[in-house]
Order: sequence, then structure tokens, then C-alpha cells
Amino acid sequence: MKRKTLILSLTVIVFTLATLCGVLAGCSDIKTLFDVNATNLADYANFSYSNGDNKINFSLKASGEAWVRISWDSAVAFNEIFLYENGNNVQNFEVYVNDNLVSSEYGIGKMRNVYLGYTTATSVTIKILSSSGTYKLTDIGIYNLPRNRDFHSTAFVRLNENGDPFDGVNLSQIKNYTDYIIYPLVYFDSEGNLNANGKELSEITRKIRSFNYTAKIHLMILPESDEDTSENDVRHSAFKDYADALADNVANLLKSSGFDGAVFGFDFDFGENLFDYGSYNDFIEILRGKIMSPYEIGVFIRPDAKMFNKQSKKLIDNFYVQTPNLDDNTQSSFYNTVCQTLEKLKDSDLPKSKTYLTVPFYSYDKESETLYKYCDYAADLGKFGYKVTVGETEVPFNGYSFVRDMAAFCYDYGIAGTVSVCPHYDTTDELSLAAAIKEAVS
Repeated sequence: MKRKTLILSLTVIVFTLATLCGVLAGCSDIKTLFDVNATNLADYANFSYSNGDNKINFSLKASGEAWVRISWDSAVAFNEIFLYENGNNVQNFEVYVNDNLVSSEYGIGKMRNVYLGYTTATSVTIKILSSSGTYKLTDIGIYNLPRNRDFHSTAFVRLNENGDPFDGVNLSQIKNYTDYIIYPLVYFDSEGNLNANGKELSEITRKIRSFNYTAKIHLMILPESDEDTSENDVRHSAFKDYADALADNVANLLKSSGFDGAVFGFDFDFGENLFDYGSYNDFIEILRGKIMSPYEIGVFIRPDAKMFNKQSKKLIDNFYVQTPNLDDNTQSSFYNTVCQTLEKLKDSDLPKSKTYLTVPFYSYDKESETLYKYCDYAADLGKFGYKVTVGETEVPFNGYSFVRDMAAFCYDYGIAGTVSVCPHYDTTDELSLAAAIKEAVS
């Protein structure tokens, strides 16, 4: 096993993005929000259960290991399975197609999808391996869902601030994304002035387009704090009192450097109020007037953020939404990470067609402030693994199948795309998380 690595290289993520994630407890219900517009092949199947029952409908209640076999008289074609649980007690389960193991997963909760790609079969078996007490699966959906729309796969790339920006960055790991967010090379002060090297930024856009000509490249612009002034105070001052100056400087920088848009993060740990929200919305409107389409405005927010008014939601092009496992992967079940995030998005009335969910390519233990890179443990995880043991610590990961299923669910739900945070922690082999995203949406 690799030794755990302290999270030194992610200072900006921790203080700019990850601290924004709060405890998610959605009011909306993901099952009622997600209406699958396709034929459910399970409606025409027979069901055989491990207890000897044979039924014409689906329902599985047990404690511990049990299974249900779904079968058809002739082969059917499908690419995705949806499972629904009353509660959140299932721990491990497996999926078999024609008696061949195709997926091994952790947790179901209200809703859990398993993306298989185009498949033909006469039977599917769902086998529950372990649970925390009695569980009840209430429904199953087996669908052949279309893959016919654009889906953005964005790389959130940290470049070197001193010397060559690409020093230590493996370009082969980021070449196949549709979009990029570059940081932390540009800062603004409390009077709206930018600290940036325009020549260096131009070279960055040129180099990225040399291997990905069609990609959109966005620039993360961060508040610059010092010993006397917090990032939050800088942001408030610039947005409230120097909005025009900051917007002018951003517009000029985008035009001179070749970036396609600007991205701002918002920190929620300092008690913002309605007056702060007003200045945020005013700034968005001013910025939109300075950087007209096709330049884009992006914001990093948490899913329960409600500071933007209707006008700002129209003017903002991209909402990058932090999932709770961005800064703490100790409870990264599919339901906690994906479903509750989407429930919160609905309650916040954010347009899902402009929304992106973050996918950390690492595991972060918030309590010990320790980061574990996916690439160091991918071989141990394999395609179906979700945790490894490092010393005496069990470290959970968003592994290949988790990321594949998450991307597929976002695609089906209508989300604009995903944001891979620290894509340079990926592998370049068959366990690549970027490849998992691509598999789910193509």
C-alpha cells in the first residue's frame, strides 16, 4: 500500500470549494423527481426469489443474503438498472446478467442505478450480500435509455503557480475532457484589481487547445487574502463597492488571454445575509454586461445555496455544485452523494441543464486532513471496489463503477455534466475514472 499523503496541494480546494459543503437533508424525494421516459422491461418479467417464491412483481424483504432473479421468455435489450429501497440498510449487492457477474456495488437507499452499457439477456439477478438489519427493496426498473445529447466532462485542473504552469501535470490524463477549469493563477483584491500574468495565461490556453482544440477553457478567479483581510471580506468588498472595476478587469483578461469564461467561488461559513446576496446578484448582472456571450459565467456553490435570484440564474451559464464527498469521503454512499444533492438542487430551484456535479478523484479524511490519491489505490480497488485498508484505516473511494453510475444518473436526470476534481490523480489504464464517465454517457 502507498503511504497516505497529507493534503498540501489542495489548499485552495479546501478553503475555496470544499468548506462549502454542508449536511444535506433534502425535502424533495429523488424518486418523484426522476421520471424515466422509457419502457420498464421489468413490467414484463417473471420473478424468482431465493426463498422459493415465484411472482409476477418485484419486492424483496429480508435480512442478510437474499436474491431475486428477473427473467424473460426471450432476450431483451437494456443498458441500465434502477433499484429502490425503503430505507438505507443494504450494504453490498451484486448484479448478474445471464448468471455472469457484471457489477458489485455498495448501498442502495431511495434510488441506486447500475449502468451496464448495451446488453441483451434473458435474465438479471440482484443478490444482496449484506445489510444492517432488515431491508426492503420496493421496485426495480430495467431500461434501455438513450445516449443522444451533449454531456460535459469538465477537468478542474490545478496548475503550478511558480515557474512552468504545467510542471508536474500529466497532460495525457486531461486531454479527453470537453471543458477545463484552470486555477489558481488569478486573484482579485478588495478593490477589484487582478493579480495575473496575461502572457502566461495566453500560453496556457494555447497549449490546451493544441491537444484539445474544441474544448472550452474557464478561468477560476479567487479572492486574495492576507493577514489582515479574509477571503470573504475581499469578496464582499470587491463585489459590493468595486463591481464595475472587477468586471472590467475580468472582461479584459478573458479577451486578451483566450479563455472562454470566468468562474467565481462563494464561501458560506461567515454568516452571509440578504445584503450580501444582493451584492452577489448585482455583480453577476454587471459582469454579464461586460462579458457577453459566448463568454461564460460560472459559479461554484453548494446544492442548497439560495443566494441567486431569478435574474442571476438566467445570466449564469454554469453552476458547479459541490457534492458532500468533495471534502469528506467517509460517508460517500450513492444516496448521500448523488441523490440528496439532486434533491437539494430541486429545492434551490437551480436549472439542472446548467448544473454540474463534482467528482473527486481522491478520498479525503476530513478529521485527519489526509488525502489519498485514486491512482495509488486503483489496482487494489479494481472496477467494483469502494474501499481499501491503509494501515489500520479503511479508506472509502469513488471507484470506477461508482463514478460510471453517477455520470450515467446525471446524464439520465438531465444534468449538464460532471466536474473531475484533481483529474491528475487518475490512471491511464482500464481503471481510469475519466474513462468511466465516458463509458456512461456514450
